[in-house]
Amino acid sequence: MPGRLPYVKRRFYPHMVGDEIEIWGRFVDMFPNRFDSVDYDFRVGEGTVIEGGDMDSYVRMAVMLSQKRIDVIGWVGDIPTIIEVKRRVGLSTLGQVLGYRVLFLKDFKHFGFPDLLVVCAAISPDDHYVLKENKVQVEVV
Repeated sequence: MPGRLPYVKRRFYPHMVGDEIEIWGRFVDMFPNRFDSVDYDFRVGEGTVIEGGDMDSYVRMAVMLSQKRIDVIGWVGDIPTIIEVKRRVGLSTLGQVLGYRVLFLKDFKHFGFPDLLVVCAAISPDDHYVLKENKVQVEVV
């Protein structure tokens, strides 16, 4: 499944704000051929279902607002890479991307095991070591 959007630098990226826009733009500039296409603000998981909800639009909205949202999925052909964009990375980022992968695999069984990538402006040596030991790629831009 190729992504819905071309992998190019843009002014605006869905779900990204402030520093994240600048950081992702730098990454695209530095690695212009890394992906064929991308998806932004990619929802995974079931979200929260309102019990006894009688208005379909409110139930759908509650689910959509509570689903986990992956910053970017980069695609090379049908091979996905789950990408989290952060100004500064901490250990909580590891839990975030590992959780995204579990939910992605649950929702989209037909794709292979996605790679994990964190794109950031800063990371401590300890956090970098822990992410690498857990097979999470890190790009500091």
